[in-house]
Amino acid sequence: MRTGIYLTVTAKRNRRSTASDLSRQLSSATGTTVSRQTVYRRLGHIGLYARRPVRCVPLTATHCRL
Repeated sequence: MRTGIYLTVTAKRNRRSTASDLSRQLSSATGTTVSRQTVYRRLGHIGLYARRPVRCVPLTATHCRL
């Protein structure tokens, strides 16, 4: 299983996991070591952000003005 898919599935199962937690889980499960920043970046590519990896809707300029 590729690391990106593993991170996606793990982050969606454990919504409260931080990037550091996910990095440790990946390391123990697959033996692949990735940094916290890499986990954060990979989750950002699929639309999962912040400490609680929930899907965020990007705000437009109109939303910000309101």
